Amino acid sequence: MTAASNRHLRLGALMFLLAASQPFAQEARNGVAQLKDVHGNVLVSSESGLASGDEALRLAKGTRVITTARADVIVAYDNGCEVRLKENQRFEVEDDKPCSALVAQAQSILSEPAGAAAATASGSLVLSTVFLPAAAGGLAGLKILQDVRASQTVSPN
Repeated sequence: MTAASNRHLRLGALMFLLAASQPFAQEARNGVAQLKDVHGNVLVSSESGLASGDEALRLAKGTRVITTARADVIVAYDNGCEVRLKENQRFEVEDDKPCSALVAQAQSILSEPAGAAAATASGSLVLSTVFLPAAAGGLAGLKILQDVRASQTVSPN
């Protein structure tokens, strides 16, 4: 082999390697979203199991993102939609809903008994309509007793 043909062979091999590496450099991005601004312990759950969520982790449809206490994260969709999760929230990645519906989909992971919010609201209504007038009446009664006792004279015996 001559030096010129050896050079041509090397140049051809180099061009082949450069051309072959292009598809790998432009590998398709898996998923429809990714994690952004990860703070604290963020968990990602999918069919394969539960794992810690790191910055820029790609998320496929059906993946669940869970934040723990003192944690927050943004699920950044490829289309520009961003869903912010605060501490103790969960979110399931979907790609067939408008951004406003996705944002509203973030839910608390803390269990609250059914009707607890309504019970709290109605409980405060009962407190203000039953106990406050009774307490005010009791205070007025105490004031009357105090005034009566103060107006009575006390003998030194």
